[in-house]
Amino acid sequence: MKLSDKTFSFSNEDFNLKSHPHQSLKEHLEGVTSIALGIFDKQTENSEKREAIKKICMAHDFGKATSFFQDYITYDEKSSRQSRKFGTEKNHSLLSAIFAYWWLPEPYKLMGYLAIKRHHGSIKNTKDETELLDEYDILEKQLADIKENSQCELERIYDMKLDDFLKFANRGNIRQIRKNWSQEKRTNNGYTIDYILEFSYFYSLLLTADKMQLIDETPDLPSQKPSFAVEKYKNHVREELLSKNPLLEKSHIFNIREQIFDELKKELQSIDLKSESFFSINIPTGSGKTFLAYYSALYMANKLEKKYGYAPDIVYTLPFLSIIDQNYRELANIVKYNQNSEPKDTEILKYHSLSEIKYESEDKYYENYDARFCFDNWQSKIVTTTFVQLFNTIFKIGNHSIGHRFHRIVNSIIILDEIQEVDEKYYPIIRQFFNKLASEYNVKFIFVTATMPILIDSHELVPNKKTYFEDLNRIKICNHLSESSSLDNFGDLLLEDIEKRPDKSFLIVLNTIKTSKDIFELLQENTDRQCVYLSTEIYPKARLEKIDFIKRSEENLVVVSTQLIEAGVDIDMDVIYRDFCPLDSINQTSGRANRNGKSEEPSEVHLYRLKDENTGYYYHNYIYPPFLIDITQDILKDKNIVEEKDIYSLNEKYAQNIMKKVSHDISTEISKHIQVLDFKKLRNSFELIDNKDIPKHDVIIEADSTCSSIINSLVHLHNNWKENKTQWEYNFEIKNLFRRLNQYKISINNKTYSSLHDSLQEIKGFDVEYLPKNCDSTQLYSEERGIILDNSQIEIF
Repeated sequence: MKLSDKTFSFSNEDFNLKSHPHQSLKEHLEGVTSIALGIFDKQTENSEKREAIKKICMAHDFGKATSFFQDYITYDEKSSRQSRKFGTEKNHSLLSAIFAYWWLPEPYKLMGYLAIKRHHGSIKNTKDETELLDEYDILEKQLADIKENSQCELERIYDMKLDDFLKFANRGNIRQIRKNWSQEKRTNNGYTIDYILEFSYFYSLLLTADKMQLIDETPDLPSQKPSFAVEKYKNHVREELLSKNPLLEKSHIFNIREQIFDELKKELQSIDLKSESFFSINIPTGSGKTFLAYYSALYMANKLEKKYGYAPDIVYTLPFLSIIDQNYRELANIVKYNQNSEPKDTEILKYHSLSEIKYESEDKYYENYDARFCFDNWQSKIVTTTFVQLFNTIFKIGNHSIGHRFHRIVNSIIILDEIQEVDEKYYPIIRQFFNKLASEYNVKFIFVTATMPILIDSHELVPNKKTYFEDLNRIKICNHLSESSSLDNFGDLLLEDIEKRPDKSFLIVLNTIKTSKDIFELLQENTDRQCVYLSTEIYPKARLEKIDFIKRSEENLVVVSTQLIEAGVDIDMDVIYRDFCPLDSINQTSGRANRNGKSEEPSEVHLYRLKDENTGYYYHNYIYPPFLIDITQDILKDKNIVEEKDIYSLNEKYAQNIMKKVSHDISTEISKHIQVLDFKKLRNSFELIDNKDIPKHDVIIEADSTCSSIINSLVHLHNNWKENKTQWEYNFEIKNLFRRLNQYKISINNKTYSSLHDSLQEIKGFDVEYLPKNCDSTQLYSEERGIILDNSQIEIF
């Protein structure tokens, strides 16, 4: 039975059933359907899928027609003389899901059922979602109620008789839903990636349209920016730098950046966007990859719009929060320089866990629920976000709070900057998903790195990349791995070198928080140099301030850090010492030395293998997979000095060896969960940041008056919100306050937490602990070095 696009010839006044206190059920169902189809029609053409989406949206609140729900939605607690409790008969999602299952054609029955059943919550596993025997008594009451009270109006809403559905909805047929799923999962290896991605798309359209139908005004997204805007701003930056330092014109790396940009522009003219989906920019660190990536993405978007009539959105992803702000500022400067005004959120949007929820279009400032929806739904032409947010959008299928934005990556261009930071164990399953997203959902991917892993064969946008790697001589890696070193001996060596070379800045990168703190304290106490410490024990706000200070400082600093300094942090140091780690991490750390080629002599990057004398383990054993260490060790064997010109060939060998040895276990496990539609296990199996084996406790550091004010606001809001705020306004303000509070949040291990526990306080009304700046907190935490304890257990990055 096909559902017409027409609006039925009844006015809304003829309909009494409500979906929300101030909206009729008919108006809401038709509004949601119209929005979902509007999105679908802009993205693709497929009449069968279109009809399925239409029926899913029209069916999603069918169950609200019961008198149980109508009594609930029209009940006004404030004006009523007595409070009422409503039973489970008022629930509407399951009845709506069963209606959709009956109405939809076979390929889409289960999809529609699951999407609607959990359009107000996350899907668990299909086995549990189809176990309905305990629900049937409630369903029977609801069906009888509809037959008695609302069948007539529903038939006018749907323009069809419902007698067949009311006959269908019996115990036997409802039990058949479970049997059909069980039979399918045993047939042809069960469900596929194609199926689960199609479900994600349908689920996303339903959730988005359901939310969007309730906001005051849907934002209109502007046209995509022209690619020449990037080049125009790049040239402006170049001229500014030359005016300050004319000698830069003779700088080798300065001119290589121009050569690379010109080569990329030329190569882009040869790409075939109809047949090609994967592209890569593999260039040395410090070669201007941010400009190159944005230029490439905008060039592709402009070309697609001109040739095929649609302008893709761009999603720029990075591995760490510490470099998101840096990237976003660069993008904002590009837009601002070209249009002489601050960009709106519809143009570019920064999205991560510390971002304040705000949203503004050209002509409207959105607030509360509306702002949160537009922000979370990535309603912007260019989104800058983290790998975690992107991969959650793809792999956390069936999660209500994430799944609504999946459709935003359809027809998009996704940039993955520092792609080497993705754990190799996920490569096989990522490859499968990316290939399907490219072929079925028209997604284009641009991989950006200085150490390209072999994730997917891609079109090189800088074909002569090897020439640029071999033409540079900014660093040399000094291999001291033939013998292990104790932390004490390593410290003595550092003190001697730092004292001997007062004209050099130093960066020391360690594998654990404990070793990094021990070395920092040693250097701080025994040198007269200014020392700066970085690790995840420094709360995010202070961490970003320190990175900014390092970048701006004209002193020869001594910086001690964990691995967080590696990828994308734009600092430039003279000498680096690094505890042993996999080759891609060595490369990233090396990229912080002589980055801009200021020194004609190559900067030294010293590699040592530090050993924990208490346990006999090397510190790299605590955090890196043994096979990566073995591969790196084999590649560097017998190489006392590695020059920058040799790094490219070593990277190729490293990537090839990884592909031979990487485990397929996780990918196989995820595939098995897909085959039986176990959504919860699928979501839990893909954790880009894997902390499962490391018990953690989140603690807020009350470091300044701003943090104190946020804590006070939370307590005040919790105690007084019912006086003058709606639930939506309360939720929005709480979420925003916690996003601001996250700038002061650190995660600590069990032992550290136990040592701090007696000094921690709880934010009243919330399960959140903080270390107050009064009492003993000055003795327990310092912005300079983090938590001050003698018995800190080894903590990884």
